[in-house]
Amino acid sequence: MINKLSYFLLIVGLVFAALRYQEMGELDCAAAGERAQVSVRLDMPDPELNTDLSYAQITQKFRSYHGGQAASPYLQALGVTEFFMDVQFQLKFLEKMKSFTGQACLIPEKVDVVLILKQTIFLGKSSTRSKCQFKTLMDHEMRHVTINRDITQKNLKKFEESVRAGIANYGQYQGWGPYELQRSSDKKEKLKAYMDSSIKRVAKETENEINRLQSKVDTPGEYMRIGRACRW
Repeated sequence: MINKLSYFLLIVGLVFAALRYQEMGELDCAAAGERAQVSVRLDMPDPELNTDLSYAQITQKFRSYHGGQAASPYLQALGVTEFFMDVQFQLKFLEKMKSFTGQACLIPEKVDVVLILKQTIFLGKSSTRSKCQFKTLMDHEMRHVTINRDITQKNLKKFEESVRAGIANYGQYQGWGPYELQRSSDKKEKLKAYMDSSIKRVAKETENEINRLQSKVDTPGEYMRIGRACRW
């Protein structure tokens, strides 16, 4: 009697386990793939200051930066601020076994995004000989620095949304599994590619927004004010 009861319980347990693993299919993988935590932060070190260039070299850099637009051929630029945005992310995920056949689900657990905003202020080396010139130019260039910071900070939410969009697009077009473990590396690289593409789009939009606002600072009236502020 005991042997029959034990055998019966073993059969019931095996049936239950088989049903449990059968239920863990594509829909189960998809549900697990949508629960990733996302964090985005801005890393903006203090801008570097370069006073090694002449005003002629600064002017050439200014024209290159502005694409030759909104610059009179008679304009001499006295300073310019360059910025570089680098977006880095770390993706933590696990592969959860879903069947007796060795298949798995790819489950993103956490995405940490860091926006690194590097800036360099170039002032003509002649400006360092005059406190008035140096202060006037620095005040102007710090307005550019502030715009870079404020717009990037404002768009942090957009970067978070882009991460979630990248995850969603991957799930829609690639699926989270189940898949054979031999495809593990390929699945992970594709997920990173989807994330990278989505993040880069927002980074480009942020740079374009920054450039539009910067052009409102570099106006003829502002150049006239700077020119009148000190003896050049």
